[in-house]
Amino acid sequence: MQTFKFRRISGTRGNGITVPSVCTFEAALKFDSTETPHCVYNVTGDRDNNLRKNKCLVNNIAYSVVFFRSLSRIAVIAAATMVISYGLTGDSLAQAAPVTEPAGINLGDTSFNDGFSRLSPGWVYQQYFQISYFNAITGASGNIIPASKNMNVNAIASINQLVYVTPYRLFGGSLGATALLPFVDLAANPENPSLNLKANGFGIGDLTWGVFLQMPPIISGGRPIFTDRFEFDVISPIGKHNNNKDINQSSGYWSIAPYYAFTVLPAPRCELSARLNYLYNFSNNTPASSSPISPGTYTRAGQAVWINFATSYVAIHGLYVGINGYYFKQFTNDRVDGFAQPNSKVTSLSIGPGISYKPYKSTIFFINDYFPIIEKNTFSGFQLVFRYVHSF
Repeated sequence: MQTFKFRRISGTRGNGITVPSVCTFEAALKFDSTETPHCVYNVTGDRDNNLRKNKCLVNNIAYSVVFFRSLSRIAVIAAATMVISYGLTGDSLAQAAPVTEPAGINLGDTSFNDGFSRLSPGWVYQQYFQISYFNAITGASGNIIPASKNMNVNAIASINQLVYVTPYRLFGGSLGATALLPFVDLAANPENPSLNLKANGFGIGDLTWGVFLQMPPIISGGRPIFTDRFEFDVISPIGKHNNNKDINQSSGYWSIAPYYAFTVLPAPRCELSARLNYLYNFSNNTPASSSPISPGTYTRAGQAVWINFATSYVAIHGLYVGINGYYFKQFTNDRVDGFAQPNSKVTSLSIGPGISYKPYKSTIFFINDYFPIIEKNTFSGFQLVFRYVHSF
Protein backbone atom coordinates (compact mmCIF):
# COMPACT_ATOMS: atom_id res chain seq x y z
CA MET A 1 0.00 0.00 0.00
CA GLN A 2 1.41 3.36 -1.02
CA THR A 3 1.69 6.00 1.72
CA PHE A 4 2.37 9.71 1.76
CA LYS A 5 3.59 12.22 4.31
CA PHE A 6 1.79 15.26 5.62
CA ARG A 7 3.20 18.53 4.30
CA ARG A 8 2.71 21.90 5.96
CA ILE A 9 3.48 24.80 3.61
CA SER A 10 3.96 28.43 4.58
CA GLY A 11 1.41 30.76 3.04
CA THR A 12 3.32 34.04 3.30
CA ARG A 13 7.03 33.39 3.57
CA GLY A 14 7.03 31.41 0.34
CA ASN A 15 9.42 28.74 1.60
CA GLY A 16 8.11 25.20 1.97
CA ILE A 17 8.26 23.74 5.48
CA THR A 18 7.98 19.99 5.86
CA VAL A 19 6.64 18.89 9.25
CA PRO A 20 6.84 15.17 10.06
CA SER A 21 3.51 13.92 11.31
CA VAL A 22 1.84 10.65 12.23
CA CYS A 23 -0.96 9.67 9.85
CA THR A 24 -3.31 6.69 9.73
CA PHE A 25 -4.28 7.12 6.07
CA GLU A 26 -2.60 7.70 2.73
CA ALA A 27 -2.56 11.34 1.61
CA ALA A 28 -0.48 14.48 1.42
CA LEU A 29 -2.13 17.55 2.92
CA LYS A 30 -1.42 21.15 2.14
CA PHE A 31 -1.81 23.63 5.00
CA ASP A 32 -1.48 27.37 5.44
CA SER A 33 0.94 27.47 8.35
CA THR A 34 0.69 31.18 9.13
CA GLU A 35 -3.04 31.82 9.07
CA THR A 36 -4.66 28.49 9.86
CA PRO A 37 -2.30 25.63 10.59
CA HIS A 38 -5.30 23.45 11.51
CA CYS A 39 -7.34 24.01 8.34
CA VAL A 40 -7.21 21.55 5.45
CA TYR A 41 -7.19 23.19 2.03
CA ASN A 42 -6.58 20.38 -0.45
CA VAL A 43 -5.06 16.94 -0.90
CA THR A 44 -2.36 15.81 -3.27
CA GLY A 45 -1.50 12.21 -4.02
CA ASP A 46 -3.51 9.14 -4.98
CA ARG A 47 -6.75 8.15 -3.30
CA ASP A 48 -8.74 4.97 -3.60
CA ASN A 49 -12.37 4.96 -4.76
CA ASN A 50 -13.98 4.07 -1.45
CA LEU A 51 -15.73 6.32 1.02
CA ARG A 52 -13.74 5.92 4.20
CA LYS A 53 -13.62 7.66 7.56
CA ASN A 54 -10.21 7.89 9.21
CA LYS A 55 -8.42 9.81 11.91
CA CYS A 56 -5.08 11.51 11.60
CA LEU A 57 -2.76 13.39 13.92
CA VAL A 58 -1.03 16.59 12.82
CA ASN A 59 1.25 18.31 15.33
CA ASN A 60 -0.58 16.47 18.13
CA ILE A 61 -3.99 17.72 16.99
CA ALA A 62 -6.58 15.10 16.09
CA TYR A 63 -8.70 15.46 12.98
CA SER A 64 -11.64 13.44 11.78
CA VAL A 65 -11.58 13.29 8.01
CA VAL A 66 -13.57 11.72 5.20
CA PHE A 67 -12.44 10.62 1.74
CA PHE A 68 -15.05 11.28 -0.93
CA ARG A 69 -15.12 9.35 -4.19
CA SER A 70 -13.50 11.26 -7.10
CA LEU A 71 -12.88 14.40 -5.04
CA SER A 72 -9.51 16.12 -4.82
CA ARG A 73 -9.98 17.35 -1.27
CA ILE A 74 -11.25 16.14 2.09
CA ALA A 75 -13.87 17.55 4.40
CA VAL A 76 -13.09 18.02 8.05
CA ILE A 77 -16.34 16.89 9.59
CA ALA A 78 -15.25 17.78 13.10
CA ALA A 79 -15.92 21.42 12.22
CA ALA A 80 -19.45 22.68 12.72
CA THR A 81 -19.92 26.34 13.47
CA MET A 82 -23.53 26.88 14.50
CA VAL A 83 -25.56 29.89 15.45
CA ILE A 84 -28.59 28.73 17.38
CA SER A 85 -31.44 31.09 17.96
CA TYR A 86 -33.04 27.99 19.23
CA GLY A 87 -32.89 27.28 15.65
CA LEU A 88 -29.55 26.85 13.98
CA THR A 89 -28.00 29.27 11.60
CA GLY A 90 -24.28 28.92 11.41
CA ASP A 91 -21.66 26.48 10.40
CA SER A 92 -18.54 25.59 8.52
CA LEU A 93 -17.12 22.25 7.52
CA ALA A 94 -13.57 23.50 7.11
CA GLN A 95 -12.16 23.82 10.60
CA ALA A 96 -10.25 21.49 12.86
CA ALA A 97 -12.38 22.08 15.95
CA PRO A 98 -16.01 23.14 16.29
CA VAL A 99 -16.65 26.83 16.81
CA THR A 100 -20.18 27.73 17.82
CA GLU A 101 -21.91 31.08 18.02
CA PRO A 102 -23.86 31.41 21.29
CA ALA A 103 -27.15 29.66 21.68
CA GLY A 104 -30.09 31.90 22.46
CA ILE A 105 -29.49 35.01 20.41
CA ASN A 106 -32.65 36.64 19.11
CA LEU A 107 -32.85 35.97 15.38
CA GLY A 108 -36.39 36.95 14.44
CA ASP A 109 -38.00 36.21 17.80
CA THR A 110 -39.17 39.83 18.04
CA SER A 111 -40.79 41.74 15.19
CA PHE A 112 -43.69 44.23 15.08
CA ASN A 113 -43.80 47.27 17.39
CA ASP A 114 -40.49 46.16 18.93
CA GLY A 115 -39.66 49.64 20.25
CA PHE A 116 -42.64 49.59 22.60
CA SER A 117 -42.57 48.12 26.10
CA ARG A 118 -44.17 48.75 29.46
CA LEU A 119 -43.36 52.10 31.09
CA SER A 120 -45.14 51.79 34.45
CA PRO A 121 -43.73 49.55 37.24
CA GLY A 122 -44.81 45.94 36.96
CA TRP A 123 -44.21 42.55 35.35
CA VAL A 124 -44.39 41.23 31.77
CA TYR A 125 -44.23 37.56 30.76
CA GLN A 126 -43.31 36.45 27.23
CA GLN A 127 -43.44 32.92 25.83
CA TYR A 128 -41.74 32.08 22.54
CA PHE A 129 -42.38 28.75 20.87
CA GLN A 130 -39.98 28.24 18.00
CA ILE A 131 -39.75 25.50 15.38
CA SER A 132 -36.70 25.28 13.11
CA TYR A 133 -35.98 22.75 10.38
CA PHE A 134 -32.78 22.50 8.34
CA ASN A 135 -31.94 20.13 5.47
CA ALA A 136 -28.48 21.25 4.29
CA ILE A 137 -25.36 23.22 5.18
CA THR A 138 -23.95 26.02 3.04
CA GLY A 139 -20.31 26.94 2.62
CA ALA A 140 -18.57 30.32 2.53
CA SER A 141 -19.75 30.95 -1.04
CA GLY A 142 -23.37 30.24 -0.16
CA ASN A 143 -23.50 26.94 -2.09
CA ILE A 144 -24.81 23.82 -0.40
CA ILE A 145 -22.05 21.47 0.72
CA PRO A 146 -22.77 18.22 -1.20
CA ALA A 147 -22.20 15.95 1.80
CA SER A 148 -24.91 17.77 3.74
CA LYS A 149 -27.73 17.40 1.22
CA ASN A 150 -30.92 15.81 2.55
CA MET A 151 -29.80 16.04 6.15
CA ASN A 152 -32.42 16.72 8.84
CA VAL A 153 -31.68 18.94 11.82
CA ASN A 154 -34.64 19.99 13.95
CA ALA A 155 -34.84 22.37 16.89
CA ILE A 156 -37.99 22.96 18.94
CA ALA A 157 -37.79 25.50 21.74
CA SER A 158 -39.99 26.89 24.46
CA ILE A 159 -38.42 30.16 25.59
CA ASN A 160 -39.65 31.84 28.76
CA GLN A 161 -38.93 35.52 29.40
CA LEU A 162 -39.75 37.52 32.51
CA VAL A 163 -39.50 41.32 32.45
CA TYR A 164 -39.70 43.68 35.43
CA VAL A 165 -40.08 47.44 35.03
CA THR A 166 -38.86 49.28 38.12
CA PRO A 167 -40.23 52.55 39.51
CA TYR A 168 -36.85 54.18 38.83
CA ARG A 169 -36.31 56.62 35.98
CA LEU A 170 -33.21 57.64 34.05
CA PHE A 171 -33.05 60.32 31.35
CA GLY A 172 -36.83 60.29 31.31
CA GLY A 173 -37.06 56.56 30.62
CA SER A 174 -38.05 53.55 32.73
CA LEU A 175 -35.36 51.23 34.07
CA GLY A 176 -36.01 47.51 34.03
CA ALA A 177 -34.48 44.05 34.13
CA THR A 178 -35.15 40.86 32.18
CA ALA A 179 -34.24 37.17 32.19
CA LEU A 180 -34.83 34.57 29.49
CA LEU A 181 -34.58 30.78 29.89
CA PRO A 182 -35.23 28.28 27.06
CA PHE A 183 -36.10 24.60 27.02
CA VAL A 184 -34.81 23.07 23.80
CA ASP A 185 -35.25 19.75 22.00
CA LEU A 186 -32.57 19.04 19.36
CA ALA A 187 -32.47 16.23 16.82
CA ALA A 188 -30.11 15.48 13.92
CA ASN A 189 -30.62 12.72 11.36
CA PRO A 190 -28.25 13.28 8.44
CA GLU A 191 -28.93 11.05 5.45
CA ASN A 192 -25.25 11.00 4.56
CA PRO A 193 -23.51 8.84 7.20
CA SER A 194 -20.24 10.70 6.70
CA LEU A 195 -21.66 13.75 8.53
CA ASN A 196 -22.66 11.74 11.59
CA LEU A 197 -23.94 14.82 13.44
CA LYS A 198 -25.02 14.11 17.02
CA ALA A 199 -27.58 16.30 18.83
CA ASN A 200 -27.98 16.62 22.58
CA GLY A 201 -31.70 15.82 22.86
CA PHE A 202 -33.84 17.78 25.32
CA GLY A 203 -32.53 20.18 27.95
CA ILE A 204 -32.28 23.69 29.35
CA GLY A 205 -30.51 26.33 27.26
CA ASP A 206 -28.30 29.20 28.32
CA LEU A 207 -29.65 32.00 30.51
CA THR A 208 -29.88 35.46 28.94
CA TRP A 209 -30.26 38.31 31.42
CA GLY A 210 -29.85 42.05 31.31
CA VAL A 211 -31.02 45.56 32.10
CA PHE A 212 -32.84 48.01 29.85
CA LEU A 213 -33.98 51.60 29.53
CA GLN A 214 -37.37 52.04 27.89
CA MET A 215 -37.96 55.57 26.62
CA PRO A 216 -41.46 57.06 26.46
CA PRO A 217 -42.96 57.53 22.99
CA ILE A 218 -42.69 60.83 21.17
CA ILE A 219 -46.21 62.18 20.60
CA SER A 220 -47.22 64.29 17.61
CA GLY A 221 -50.72 65.11 16.48
CA GLY A 222 -52.16 63.24 19.42
CA ARG A 223 -50.51 59.89 18.56
CA PRO A 224 -47.10 58.23 19.05
CA ILE A 225 -44.69 58.57 16.16
CA PHE A 226 -41.47 57.13 17.64
CA THR A 227 -40.34 55.06 20.62
CA ASP A 228 -37.13 53.24 21.50
CA ARG A 229 -35.30 51.09 24.04
CA PHE A 230 -31.70 50.35 25.02
CA GLU A 231 -30.75 46.98 26.54
CA PHE A 232 -27.53 45.31 27.66
CA ASP A 233 -27.70 41.51 27.83
CA VAL A 234 -25.34 38.81 29.07
CA ILE A 235 -25.56 35.18 27.96
CA SER A 236 -24.49 32.83 30.78
CA PRO A 237 -23.54 29.24 29.80
CA ILE A 238 -25.67 27.32 32.32
CA GLY A 239 -27.46 25.08 29.79
CA LYS A 240 -27.08 21.43 28.89
CA HIS A 241 -23.73 20.76 27.25
CA ASN A 242 -22.10 17.51 26.17
CA ASN A 243 -18.54 17.64 24.87
CA ASN A 244 -19.24 14.57 22.71
CA LYS A 245 -22.22 16.08 20.87
CA ASP A 246 -22.07 18.37 17.82
CA ILE A 247 -25.28 20.31 18.55
CA ASN A 248 -25.90 21.49 22.12
CA GLN A 249 -28.36 23.66 24.00
CA SER A 250 -25.49 25.59 25.57
CA SER A 251 -22.63 27.29 23.78
CA GLY A 252 -20.29 26.58 26.69
CA TYR A 253 -18.98 30.14 27.02
CA TRP A 254 -20.03 33.69 28.01
CA SER A 255 -21.21 36.36 25.58
CA ILE A 256 -22.50 39.92 25.75
CA ALA A 257 -25.21 41.13 23.38
CA PRO A 258 -26.38 44.75 23.72
CA TYR A 259 -29.08 46.07 21.41
CA TYR A 260 -31.07 49.15 20.45
CA ALA A 261 -34.72 48.73 19.38
CA PHE A 262 -37.01 51.34 17.90
CA THR A 263 -40.39 51.75 16.23
CA VAL A 264 -41.39 54.48 13.81
CA LEU A 265 -45.08 55.16 13.06
CA PRO A 266 -45.18 57.25 9.85
CA ALA A 267 -48.97 56.91 9.55
CA PRO A 268 -51.74 56.06 12.03
CA ARG A 269 -52.11 52.43 10.85
CA CYS A 270 -48.52 51.69 9.82
CA GLU A 271 -45.33 50.94 11.79
CA LEU A 272 -41.69 50.09 11.03
CA SER A 273 -39.54 48.42 13.68
CA ALA A 274 -35.93 47.33 13.98
CA ARG A 275 -33.60 45.90 16.60
CA LEU A 276 -29.86 46.55 16.11
CA ASN A 277 -27.70 43.95 17.88
CA TYR A 278 -24.01 43.47 18.60
CA LEU A 279 -22.43 40.19 19.73
CA TYR A 280 -19.11 39.74 21.52
CA ASN A 281 -17.97 36.24 22.50
CA PHE A 282 -15.46 35.06 25.05
CA SER A 283 -13.26 31.96 24.70
CA ASN A 284 -14.65 28.45 24.82
CA ASN A 285 -12.32 26.09 26.66
CA THR A 286 -14.61 23.07 26.21
CA PRO A 287 -15.54 22.91 22.50
CA ALA A 288 -17.94 20.07 21.75
CA SER A 289 -17.77 17.55 18.91
CA SER A 290 -18.65 13.92 18.32
CA SER A 291 -15.22 13.61 16.65
CA PRO A 292 -12.04 13.60 18.77
CA ILE A 293 -10.53 16.96 19.71
CA SER A 294 -7.03 17.38 21.06
CA PRO A 295 -6.98 18.08 24.83
CA GLY A 296 -6.43 21.73 25.61
CA THR A 297 -8.02 22.98 22.38
CA TYR A 298 -9.87 26.26 22.83
CA THR A 299 -12.00 28.27 20.41
CA ARG A 300 -13.52 31.71 20.08
CA ALA A 301 -16.48 32.56 17.88
CA GLY A 302 -16.22 35.73 15.82
CA GLN A 303 -17.93 39.01 16.60
CA ALA A 304 -21.15 39.79 14.79
CA VAL A 305 -23.87 42.34 14.24
CA TRP A 306 -27.43 41.70 13.15
CA ILE A 307 -30.76 43.40 12.72
CA ASN A 308 -34.31 42.19 13.22
CA PHE A 309 -36.63 44.26 11.03
CA ALA A 310 -40.37 44.35 10.45
CA THR A 311 -43.16 46.48 9.09
CA SER A 312 -46.88 45.98 9.59
CA TYR A 313 -50.26 47.50 8.84
CA VAL A 314 -53.40 47.48 10.99
CA ALA A 315 -55.88 45.51 8.88
CA ILE A 316 -58.65 45.64 11.47
CA HIS A 317 -58.70 46.78 15.07
CA GLY A 318 -55.99 44.90 16.97
CA LEU A 319 -54.81 42.84 13.99
CA TYR A 320 -51.45 43.65 12.38
CA VAL A 321 -50.25 41.97 9.16
CA GLY A 322 -46.82 42.51 7.69
CA ILE A 323 -43.34 41.35 6.72
CA ASN A 324 -40.53 40.46 9.10
CA GLY A 325 -36.90 39.44 8.70
CA TYR A 326 -33.40 39.39 10.11
CA TYR A 327 -29.90 39.89 8.70
CA PHE A 328 -26.94 38.39 10.58
CA LYS A 329 -23.36 39.32 9.66
CA GLN A 330 -20.26 37.95 11.37
CA PHE A 331 -17.40 40.40 10.79
CA THR A 332 -14.41 38.69 12.44
CA ASN A 333 -13.26 35.13 11.78
CA ASP A 334 -13.59 32.35 14.29
CA ARG A 335 -10.40 31.33 16.07
CA VAL A 336 -9.05 27.91 17.08
CA ASP A 337 -6.12 27.85 19.53
CA GLY A 338 -5.61 31.53 18.73
CA PHE A 339 -5.43 31.04 14.95
CA ALA A 340 -8.00 32.78 12.74
CA GLN A 341 -10.04 30.40 10.57
CA PRO A 342 -10.45 31.89 7.08
CA ASN A 343 -13.84 31.82 5.39
CA SER A 344 -15.56 31.10 8.71
CA LYS A 345 -17.77 34.20 8.80
CA VAL A 346 -21.51 33.55 8.88
CA THR A 347 -23.98 35.57 6.80
CA SER A 348 -27.71 34.93 6.99
CA LEU A 349 -30.72 36.80 5.64
CA SER A 350 -34.25 35.47 6.16
CA ILE A 351 -37.58 37.13 5.42
CA GLY A 352 -41.19 36.04 5.77
CA PRO A 353 -44.78 37.00 6.61
CA GLY A 354 -46.11 37.72 10.07
CA ILE A 355 -49.21 38.70 12.00
CA SER A 356 -49.93 39.94 15.50
CA TYR A 357 -53.23 40.21 17.34
CA LYS A 358 -54.02 42.22 20.47
CA PRO A 359 -57.37 40.99 21.85
CA TYR A 360 -56.88 42.82 25.16
CA LYS A 361 -54.82 45.77 26.29
CA SER A 362 -52.50 43.50 28.29
CA THR A 363 -52.19 40.57 25.84
CA ILE A 364 -50.59 40.18 22.38
CA PHE A 365 -50.07 37.15 20.12
CA PHE A 366 -47.49 36.93 17.30
CA ILE A 367 -46.85 34.46 14.48
CA ASN A 368 -43.74 35.03 12.35
CA ASP A 369 -42.35 32.82 9.59
CA TYR A 370 -38.83 33.04 8.11
CA PHE A 371 -37.51 31.68 4.82
CA PRO A 372 -33.82 31.89 3.80
CA ILE A 373 -32.66 34.39 1.18
CA ILE A 374 -28.88 34.43 1.78
CA GLU A 375 -27.03 31.68 3.65
CA LYS A 376 -23.26 31.43 4.01
CA ASN A 377 -21.53 29.07 6.44
CA THR A 378 -24.88 28.19 7.94
CA PHE A 379 -27.63 25.62 8.15
CA SER A 380 -30.20 26.00 5.37
CA GLY A 381 -33.88 25.85 6.30
CA PHE A 382 -36.86 27.71 7.71
CA GLN A 383 -38.05 28.96 11.08
CA LEU A 384 -41.50 29.53 12.59
CA VAL A 385 -42.03 31.57 15.79
CA PHE A 386 -45.14 31.78 17.98
CA ARG A 387 -45.02 34.44 20.69
CA TYR A 388 -47.32 35.30 23.58
CA VAL A 389 -46.99 38.51 25.63
CA HIS A 390 -48.92 39.29 28.81
CA SER A 391 -48.53 42.31 31.08
CA PHE A 392 -49.49 42.01 34.75
